[in-house]
Amino acid sequence: MQIKPVDTTGREGHPLSMVELDAAELDAQPELLIDIFEARQTGVVVRGALPEFAEAAARISDAAVADLWASPNQGMPGGDLKVIGEAATPTFTKLRGPTAEQYGDASRRHAAVMTKVFGADLEPTARINHLFSALNGGRPAAPARFDADISWNPYTVRALGPGQQIYAHHDLHYWLAVYDRLPETLDRTSLLSWFLTVQAPEGGGALTVYGLWGSDPDQPTLPSRFLDIEALEARFGKHAFDLRAGDLVVFDSGRHVHRVTPVTGDHPRLTLGGFMTLDTARRGAAYWS
Repeated sequence: MQIKPVDTTGREGHPLSMVELDAAELDAQPELLIDIFEARQTGVVVRGALPEFAEAAARISDAAVADLWASPNQGMPGGDLKVIGEAATPTFTKLRGPTAEQYGDASRRHAAVMTKVFGADLEPTARINHLFSALNGGRPAAPARFDADISWNPYTVRALGPGQQIYAHHDLHYWLAVYDRLPETLDRTSLLSWFLTVQAPEGGGALTVYGLWGSDPDQPTLPSRFLDIEALEARFGKHAFDLRAGDLVVFDSGRHVHRVTPVTGDHPRLTLGGFMTLDTARRGAAYWS
């Protein structure tokens, strides 16, 4: 395991420290998710966490699943992310996120939809449970319960095409009405984001995390209310993740402002991922999209 403090000399903001490890080192990480959640580390990259998912790119790109894609940011210049599945997050077309009814309907369809995308042999939820448990000292990890009958969606599949980006933001979205369905035993003081890279872009598409927290005063914003990228780049410490197919990243997105830089080249950046928190007793982790 390597712990990499990020050199932020002469920059504003909070310190950044990243952990990098190989999949073989997973079981030696008894407190890593807790360390990230409690802001002692910023994030972790697990190299080769699910190497078999490099082959999933062809399935995700197949014309047979073309009708499953949605464009939640349709109409946002340069930010047209394509998604399979429902996510509990504000988007350009749903500024207050999905309703509980919309999300519940999507959760009931999730397993069938993802079996169509991946096939029964490659659907990743059981593998994801194992990864998060291993990063947390063997404590259980599973999708959060939505109601008595269903769980929250474990993940969404995402495609960011050439020329597209994800603008700077942070992810403390518990104010959305759909989060009334999140169990009260789960900690809402922050949250983590995670994703698995299925296909890395030819260029760009880098997750970049800044030393600016969403709770900090005097945010550098534009008249449009978007965060000012030039100010972020000039003033704050940052770390850009170099991710390859099969790599998993987990980071403190509830606090840290972050973005994905514009994708370059001919093929999209393909990922699957979502959000995560711990229970208040620190006995396990729950995740969702």
